[in-house]
Amino acid sequence: MKQLIVIDMQNDFVTGALANKTAQDAVPFIVNAIKGSEFSVVFTADTHGNDYLNTLEGKNLPVKHCIEGTDGWNLIPEIESLDTKAGGFLVRKRTFGYLDWKKIFGEALNIDEFVIVGTVMPICPMSNAITLRATYPNKKITVDFRGCGFMGNTPEEIEFCKKAAKFVLNMNQIDVIE
Repeated sequence: MKQLIVIDMQNDFVTGALANKTAQDAVPFIVNAIKGSEFSVVFTADTHGNDYLNTLEGKNLPVKHCIEGTDGWNLIPEIESLDTKAGGFLVRKRTFGYLDWKKIFGEALNIDEFVIVGTVMPICPMSNAITLRATYPNKKITVDFRGCGFMGNTPEEIEFCKKAAKFVLNMNQIDVIE
């Protein structure tokens, strides 16, 4: 069984406060992956409070985003509107990587591979892939770049981001599909 995990495909990261063109471009791929999933998809939601600007992250990235209860916090409409046989499960995470994967998957005995897509690489998708690696050291983990939004304002910056992310993921024994 392949377990699909969709990282932070929220309005603020795709079209809102931190809009990302590469995340927008990844939407059709992600929608098709969700539709093709035979099992419940796990979605993460970057989740902040109104005090975001007073947090360490808010001081380093002073753009209010993904404030719980706002439209920017919601999953994008293309995902929200899906009616799949697989269903879905939403995980609110307060930092880049979710730390309680065993709460969701237990020992993951019926999972052969975790597949990650989402945005914004190399922050949250990478953090969650590495957290999964630490939680499940003998499971196959794959990050599918075709379904990822990347940081960068130019094609050169995006390409650098991809190469750096691939290097770090591969060093953590995490497969990358390009």
